Amino acid sequence: MTLTQVAREAGVSVSTVSRYLRGQLKVQDKTAQRIDNAVRTTGYRVDRGARRDGFIAMVVAELTNPFYASLAEECSTLAAEAGYSLLIAASGRQHARENALSAQLSSTDSIAGLIFAGMHRTNPELERAIAGGLPVVVIDEEVDLSPSTAVSTVTVDNYGGAYQATSYLATLGHRRIAHVGGPPGLLTSEDRLRGYRDALAAHGLAADETLVLRGPYTEEYGASVVPYLTRVEAPTAVFVGSDIVAVGLLSGAELQGLRIPEDLSVVGCDGIQLGQWLRPRLTTLAQPVRALAHAALEALGRVIDSPGETTRQVLPLQLVVRGSAVAPRTTPEA
Repeated sequence: MTLTQVAREAGVSVSTVSRYLRGQLKVQDKTAQRIDNAVRTTGYRVDRGARRDGFIAMVVAELTNPFYASLAEECSTLAAEAGYSLLIAASGRQHARENALSAQLSSTDSIAGLIFAGMHRTNPELERAIAGGLPVVVIDEEVDLSPSTAVSTVTVDNYGGAYQATSYLATLGHRRIAHVGGPPGLLTSEDRLRGYRDALAAHGLAADETLVLRGPYTEEYGASVVPYLTRVEAPTAVFVGSDIVAVGLLSGAELQGLRIPEDLSVVGCDGIQLGQWLRPRLTTLAQPVRALAHAALEALGRVIDSPGETTRQVLPLQLVVRGSAVAPRTTPEA
């Protein structure tokens, strides 16, 4: 007999049954009685001695992006040190797959908790899983939930980082600064765009909306924006909202005869290791990947030990200055 049959008999979710039987979830007396009766009715055998709480799951948007790959690697390492095995699933940046993975993992008896690093603002199945008692921590990109659903989050200060990066370019003497941002609607993208705009205003620079480009976090998109950065009244600098996009931009610039940083200074965001091997080496806002992983696992542990208790952590981004951003050859008038 399976947990699914027990859950159907008791009229509750599979994750509720699983966590109740493992002692990880407190439920109302009437609910507990229904579950206990369902266990007896179906003949389900509760293996009290099995180590059923030794697995946690992690959903990431993709593994081809080095940021997500390094984040998953850090989480895996730290989970192992804490005595857990980490199961990693990639959604391929697809909304439907993020929902499907949330549903599948919440119904899996052996999963003690979930670290969720998706790329979409909504996820009805994740909300159902949280409401059903699955311990969840959302990291990097926040998810919109109903007011009655609370979840622990670990994010970074995207607004402050973007403000710092744009201010750095302005301090170098750049007056036309472009922004190549992520997909519209993502909180990370919107916060970085807001930080960019506010930094321009703080330095007395007029915002030119023709210098704001939005698209997916891919190398292909980075290469495709280069023609827009080489037109009349071209920018002398650009803040790119993702290192992997900046990688594509640097490659596309070379093909177009655009010299980095002589013709265009570039600052990226994420701090992927590949950036230090590019030529020129990429100036970037470094994500605190290990700190993110450590905070996520600590937060998940608290949720597992104390269901209903949630926390919110915001970590800083660090500007790492390398060779891809320098003062413009001539400083135009503001």
